[in-house]
Amino acid sequence: MKKGNKFDIRHKETLTLFLREYFELFFPDLAQKIDFKSSQFLDKELTALFDRTDNQDKEISDKDQSKITDALILLKIMINGDYQWILIHWEQQSQKRKDFEQRMFHYFCGIYFKFKMLVFPIAMFTDSAKWRKPVKDRFSLSLLEYSINDFTYRLIKLKNIPAEEFEKKIDENPLAAAYLPLTDYPKHERPIIKAKALNGAAKVPQGPKMAVLVSLIDQSLRLDPEEDKQFKELIQDNPMFKEAKMLQSVEEVFIEKGKDIGRKETMEETAIKLFRSGWLNKKQIGEITRLDKEKLDELERSLKKG
Repeated sequence: MKKGNKFDIRHKETLTLFLREYFELFFPDLAQKIDFKSSQFLDKELTALFDRTDNQDKEISDKDQSKITDALILLKIMINGDYQWILIHWEQQSQKRKDFEQRMFHYFCGIYFKFKMLVFPIAMFTDSAKWRKPVKDRFSLSLLEYSINDFTYRLIKLKNIPAEEFEKKIDENPLAAAYLPLTDYPKHERPIIKAKALNGAAKVPQGPKMAVLVSLIDQSLRLDPEEDKQFKELIQDNPMFKEAKMLQSVEEVFIEKGKDIGRKETMEETAIKLFRSGWLNKKQIGEITRLDKEKLDELERSLKKG
């Protein structure tokens, strides 16, 4: 069982918040048949199955549940005219692993043995490498000409997907924007890819869902100073990226806030910038700046007059 870094955990959070969109993006035929309201994430059950049998990892305590980057999802799907319960075993991998197909088979056997239920296994690789030798998506056992087992799982390698394919889907599916930085495109397009991704994420209503998408994009595509300069010039000058510009403005406000959190003047400046951004309401701005309601009302009135 795998405990991940912040990048891996962000992928798990994204799946949790956008389960329907995930299947609509990668398995649209199944998405039409799944009852997403029935879905339950069985993190504790998955941990209990493998924390003592997987020698690659130490035992995982209850307080570490949120750090598990694998997922086991119980849900109902329409099969032959009737809804049936099935399990989705999902893994996110940020690098290749030796004998990975055997690992997936091992997990499949444990899950099926425990639940005696149909299991649909998925592995999504988010690394930036272009593999010379692909990871196998099949694990077979045989004795001479006698086949014993032929196990397969769904392997998603984001770097094998052309960026244009996800760009076309951004308007209908915010996950296409979130995963865009991990797809295949020329290196010189990194600044515009980030702009397009943030522009797409900004269309999600402000809140936890938008926050996790923006965080995933930032962690997936870290620009060097020159690329960051190109990115800022792009969103500043091109009206096409007005949503990305707004998100960037809010992010810069938070950075400034962290540099000098003790000065009252800084908090008032921060509040003004957040009011102008339009992304947060007065209550949220108050929680961030710790300014009282009277001061916020005063700042809001001054902005309306000015």
